[in-house]
Amino acid sequence: MKVGFFLTGLSSGGIYNQTKGAIKLINKLELNDYDKACIITDEEDLSLGLENNDIELIVFKKSFFKKLIFNFIDIINENRIFKKNLFLNPFQKFLKKNKIDFIIFIQPSFYSLYCDGLQFAVNIWNTEIKKHYNLNEFISGGYEYQNKIINFSVEKAFKIIVFTERNKKDLQNFYNCDPEKIVIQNLTPILPNIYEANKNKDYLKIFNNLNLNSNFKWFFYPAQFWPHKNHKYLIDVMKELNKQNYNKIGFIFCGPDKGNLIYIKEIIKKENLDNHFKILGFISDEQIISIYKNCAGVIMPTLLGRSSLPLLEGFFFKKKIFYSKNVVDDNFKHYVEEFDLSNPADLSYKLLEHINEKKIKSYETDYKVDSAEYEFKKNYENIINEFRKLSEKWKNI
Repeated sequence: MKVGFFLTGLSSGGIYNQTKGAIKLINKLELNDYDKACIITDEEDLSLGLENNDIELIVFKKSFFKKLIFNFIDIINENRIFKKNLFLNPFQKFLKKNKIDFIIFIQPSFYSLYCDGLQFAVNIWNTEIKKHYNLNEFISGGYEYQNKIINFSVEKAFKIIVFTERNKKDLQNFYNCDPEKIVIQNLTPILPNIYEANKNKDYLKIFNNLNLNSNFKWFFYPAQFWPHKNHKYLIDVMKELNKQNYNKIGFIFCGPDKGNLIYIKEIIKKENLDNHFKILGFISDEQIISIYKNCAGVIMPTLLGRSSLPLLEGFFFKKKIFYSKNVVDDNFKHYVEEFDLSNPADLSYKLLEHINEKKIKSYETDYKVDSAEYEFKKNYENIINEFRKLSEKWKNI
């Protein structure tokens, strides 16, 4: 049986690192003698170190003609007058040509919508989107796109992989998904591995080269500039701190623009808070590590995200983590300091309390980042073996 792991290579950000980590772990899967894994991507220039791996890489080449066909299929499928699946779409043809028996989407992917009649599993991330329909990014099309993938997966996928128990409950409550279809597999951060391999670097020097005010206590928020990431909340927190005549706190942002960066910059300038915010954009893994090691804490004011890479990376670097109340999974609540997103004064008070300790402590948790790698291997091997047993009922492998 040939199993394809579909992923898209991105140039930067948490998804990029998550993808690199997934490739490493896919290579470690222990399959039986009859099974073979390969990686499928639509990025011809996928530069994630695949040249150093034995696993086969297959590229589904994008083209304008294929895009037209997919758009035509979407129109047909939305019109009940027409019958679905009048012909094989380009993605179905590609999988059949390469003799892929089972495909696993490592990230949510619109290609999963073109797997009708094929066997697939898919990762779903934002399971709670129905609670946030009115966010601008969803009104402009993101909601319909993600909701369509989830609905189709609930109906057609062999398995759906989610990060946490609360993600599982979301699919059950909002989409009436069969719980036996859902597999829990948390994120697998690669940054700890990068750090372990480069411990001898002078991370304090790297941090100092960011030219931050050395008199400030800096808090880290690594997040793309989506509306749901809620950077605006931290501006309101800083305004509250100024009211209390405390202006020795700063916030570090990094991540690509997703439509909200200019707005955030405009508010910072309007409120005369430029000295309290450092917006770095894309930065290297070394710079991110240097911030984790030297910041006063990690803050996650996000509206979505039962789990996240900054959460798990913060655990590894033993940082105090402040997380949006009622957002994070219940299993992580006792590891974080939750704060009220409707009340900026709540977080401002907690930040002052934290930095007024005689010494900012490192925070130990009993959560083990390495355990996610073990779970990844176990979960995907189980998914493949379970599908193999089912498929033996209708064909010889």
